[in-house]
Amino acid sequence: MTFEDLPKDWPSRPLDDPIVGPDVVDLCVSYKDRLDGGLSVLFCRADATLAQPVFIGDFELGDDLALAAERMIEIGTSLPGVGGLVMSVVREVGCPTDEDRRVHQRALEVCASYDMRLVAFNVVTASGITPLAVAPELSLADPNAAA
Repeated sequence: MTFEDLPKDWPSRPLDDPIVGPDVVDLCVSYKDRLDGGLSVLFCRADATLAQPVFIGDFELGDDLALAAERMIEIGTSLPGVGGLVMSVVREVGCPTDEDRRVHQRALEVCASYDMRLVAFNVVTASGITPLAVAPELSLADPNAAA
């Protein structure tokens, strides 16, 4: 499916739905955003429905997406009615990279520290959407931790 196939009641559907969620991301992240690159954040209500989409673009090479993700999570904790978020690293092409995984891991950690639900995390390109796991038990292990 794509955003063109969204059901009429999509605003009342939770974004953790594996069919509707990616299609709403597809709707909220324009083709131009994908060409330019950036970070997409869909703030969600407690029931995981969309409250407000935000796109942060105009990143320069070397800008820290993980820090931007952390700041957006912090902002979300202060917004009334926000109970979670969907976060996506956005770029023109490619599959998930180590940098994407670093941003993903940081989002998992910061969300856990604020008790904010990370509803979904994606890598969005001009050719599609690749979800990354959001269950804390599936997050990357700290390679520096003692076994």
